[in-house]
Amino acid sequence: MIVAKGQNIYIKKLERSDVDRMHDWGRHTDPLFYCYNFPQMNQMERDYWYKTKALSFTRRCFVVFNNEDELVGYIALRNVKIFRRTSDLGIVFDPSKVNQGYGTEGIKAFLTYYFEEMKMKTLNLKVSIFNKRAQRCYEKCGFESKGIVWDEFEDQSLPIFMDDYFVPYRHFFKKEKRVLKCQFINMAITKNQYQKLLNK
Repeated sequence: MIVAKGQNIYIKKLERSDVDRMHDWGRHTDPLFYCYNFPQMNQMERDYWYKTKALSFTRRCFVVFNNEDELVGYIALRNVKIFRRTSDLGIVFDPSKVNQGYGTEGIKAFLTYYFEEMKMKTLNLKVSIFNKRAQRCYEKCGFESKGIVWDEFEDQSLPIFMDDYFVPYRHFFKKEKRVLKCQFINMAITKNQYQKLLNK
């Protein structure tokens, strides 16, 4: 069932077969983004991955297709709080399909579903400070910065302080009690902000 639609994309709730299609996505070649590659899993592991996402009370998962019916993106709402009407956004797109406008269009279409159909009030997210492309996308969609925080980085094996490739990015990272942390920007959009964007 389609929950949201744009000119070049449509969004559906996650189904088990979608996990197999995401398994065939391209791969990020920049080591900073390895943690955003879809994990390589066997059939049983994919079954388990799907169940942990789809059967959670505090999570809602969706997939983004283009008009050629290619699965190009995955959207997850985490920490869904029904009474407060808030949640945290997580979004990943097929690395072979980035820079084609699917991310911006997908988020804008999803915001309509989120605020108008789900009746939510606020959508939060955090983005690594070095991910400028994602930041621009979120800003285009109406998200505003709420401050910078240090948080655990997804890829704890990243050799950020050993490989010279990472020299330009090292100031965004630190080790704290053996935990690799990165600076993230907290961002959010409220229903009022979303409605103001529609009226522009």
